[in-house]
Amino acid sequence: MESIVGAMLAVLDETGAGIITDFDGTLSPIVADPEKATVHPVARRALLRLVETVSLVAIVSGRRASDVAGRLAVPGLVIVGNHGLEWLVGGHVEVAPEAEPWLGAVRAAAAEVQRLCPDVLVEDKALTVTIHLRRLRNVSRRRAVETVVRRVAGEYGLSIRQGREVLELRPPVPIDKGTAVDRLVTRYQLRAVVFAGDDVTDLDAMRLLVVRRASGQVHALLIGVWSSEAPPELKQLADLLVPGVDAFAAVLDELAHRLAELQ
Repeated sequence: MESIVGAMLAVLDETGAGIITDFDGTLSPIVADPEKATVHPVARRALLRLVETVSLVAIVSGRRASDVAGRLAVPGLVIVGNHGLEWLVGGHVEVAPEAEPWLGAVRAAAAEVQRLCPDVLVEDKALTVTIHLRRLRNVSRRRAVETVVRRVAGEYGLSIRQGREVLELRPPVPIDKGTAVDRLVTRYQLRAVVFAGDDVTDLDAMRLLVVRRASGQVHALLIGVWSSEAPPELKQLADLLVPGVDAFAAVLDELAHRLAELQ
């Protein structure tokens, strides 16, 4: 852990540095029911201290921004929800204008998938829909559900992305965690970023930071929170890996402690 914390401190020592992290699978253990997800208590304790010492601490999640805010209860965070389609800053939610015309299609698609697959957990997040597959142990049933989801996505003109035991329906607009992180870097004039994530959608952010780093625009450290369900590419893109949410929470806690000592 010492080497990881040391690498983070080296990045955060620069002027205009920020920490950007995913929520599920990074700050919160993955659970079958998304409503039962809770932030790791050690991670939350660390975040409460980090917002006092780091220029920007942001969460970029596939959840609704208000959902993440309620589960974390950490004042001072910038929270980007729905993979970049909405921002919660200072208590105000900003929705990407490109996504607003698709609200009706997203709502209708969520209802249609739920009607056709009543045994499946369908999470309507207003701007996106998440279809949870974790409980589907029967391979044939899972394939049938995936077929339905892809057909419904086509009918309503929505994009489809596969994540960690989920399928996600989104408006077909060029917004993802990569563009969200790009906007954070620009909006807050960041020169250095520590980013942490665990899933396919986090790779979009990592790829963006790899490009920014190669061009000399930003000093970036990419941390992968590893699990047996993590995409193989996470090992390729991440500069460092930590073995799960517990380990990452411990890293954040030590980082917060060390930064407090430097104040």
